Amino acid sequence: DEDENALIPSTKRVRFAGTQLSPQQRAALYYKVSKLDYFLPAILALEETVEVDRASKTKLLRHILDKELGSRPTLTMAFFDLFFLLMLLVTFQMSVYHVVEGYGHNVKYFITYYLSMIGILYAILRKFGQMSSMIKISRQAFVENNFRWVDAVDWMAILLATGGIIWMEIAIADSFLNVPVTNYMRSYMAAAICSLWFKLVSWLSVINWQVVNLVQLLYQVFLGMRWILLFLLMAIFASSQMFYVMLSGENCDANGFCDKKNAYLQVWSILLGQFDVEDFSSTFSVISFVAFTFVTFILLGYALIATSIDIYNKAVTFRSENSAYGNRSRLVYIAELRAFRRLFDQRWTLMQYCAALLFLTSTIVVFLFGAVEIREALGDYYSGGILGGAVALLMVFLFVSIMAFVSHMTYYSFVENSGASGCGSVICKILAGNPLVRLFSRPVELLMRTIVDIDGIHLDGTPSTAKYTDSWQGSATHIRCHVKRMLMQSEVHMAMKMRNELFAMEMRHKKANERSRSDVLTEIRASEERIERIISEFQGWMERSKEDYRS
Repeated sequence: DEDENALIPSTKRVRFAGTQLSPQQRAALYYKVSKLDYFLPAILALEETVEVDRASKTKLLRHILDKELGSRPTLTMAFFDLFFLLMLLVTFQMSVYHVVEGYGHNVKYFITYYLSMIGILYAILRKFGQMSSMIKISRQAFVENNFRWVDAVDWMAILLATGGIIWMEIAIADSFLNVPVTNYMRSYMAAAICSLWFKLVSWLSVINWQVVNLVQLLYQVFLGMRWILLFLLMAIFASSQMFYVMLSGENCDANGFCDKKNAYLQVWSILLGQFDVEDFSSTFSVISFVAFTFVTFILLGYALIATSIDIYNKAVTFRSENSAYGNRSRLVYIAELRAFRRLFDQRWTLMQYCAALLFLTSTIVVFLFGAVEIREALGDYYSGGILGGAVALLMVFLFVSIMAFVSHMTYYSFVENSGASGCGSVICKILAGNPLVRLFSRPVELLMRTIVDIDGIHLDGTPSTAKYTDSWQGSATHIRCHVKRMLMQSEVHMAMKMRNELFAMEMRHKKANERSRSDVLTEIRASEERIERIISEFQGWMERSKEDYRS
């Protein structure tokens, strides 16, 4: 495919495998390739990660990914991902608030606690599904697409939230007697809530190009400013130590530099503009204060601004669609959703039914264990070790059932021509015929089309102009796009002008040919007349000669 960063893309023809394709032929090619069931897994099965990234940047693959993201099955799966993630975020936050405020069991906590458990189970199911779908392709695909920073954020959120759910139930069960709410636990729960928000950002960075733009931009700006930030950190440490040495023995009641740990926060407050000039009583402390503010506010501050603007313009000059992270993340996400759809569309095996039954029963028993009354009743007959072992065994059953169920995920269907349909397909048909589902389907579809950002690659190969008018595009991008638009218009104008000139030249040649043909025909007729006249004269001469000879 043609280079995405080319300043003048062809608006008429593109070259594919050495053949000139028109936009209509290109559309037909895109449609045929998008119908290949094993095309996306074959891309992910490439041995070299660089080759996967190069393939994911092509307009052909981006067009297929956008079409798949805009389909209703994909939007439905994305809606459930968003719904369960938001449910987990809200209910876990409400449960944490309830526990840290010292309240006991009530109906509100019961509902939010169990909803957060459902959200955690769904997140675990999706992650195991992703791992199973990648291992079905190749070992290389599993390694390259399950150890990214997005996966690290997801697993961190799942593990922290799971630990928080267990701790909240243990703490509230004995009325905070044996497990009190300490500062460490508050910090842990705060980190768990923060990790869930990061999980939401990581999910948006997979399906929405605007978030991809912003994440990549922040990453590039941070990398460009790392040495300036290091100098700023060195200035903070040096100044805090200097101010502690100079001011620790003077007016410690009102001076915040008397404490070693508080000295660093005081210097950071100076950077934010909060300071008291009266704290700097000695001459050298005043000089140090002036030097610190001059270096940090003026020198490093303006250097940060200039560097940020320069990196910003460089980062947005090239479209973020060329980012390997964004394209490959979309490719992995859509391949995973395709595997999930095929898992529910195909006919289930006996092992899958057993795994689903084990998962449901284990989940119900775990939810029952969450009730205080049931645990207290069982505690009267069994010791704590037996109950703990039973819960651990239930967790093992739960994870084994999930792994057994998703291990049947495959990209290859052996029942497509047999007329059999899976259990999930039957359930989806029943739900699709429900009037209530049809009532809410349209608003949900509009919501997901708003959240899921489509690239908008035109069939002639040119990208959508919406991507060039984003809110965080730089001046260089606007100039580049304006020049590109003018050149494209000029190319169209020149093509039309050349077509008109060729048509006029063709008409002139046609008229000239007609005139030449008429002249030739006229000359031929005149020649025929002259020949006929000569022949008639010759015949008359012959007749006269014969008469003279006879006489």
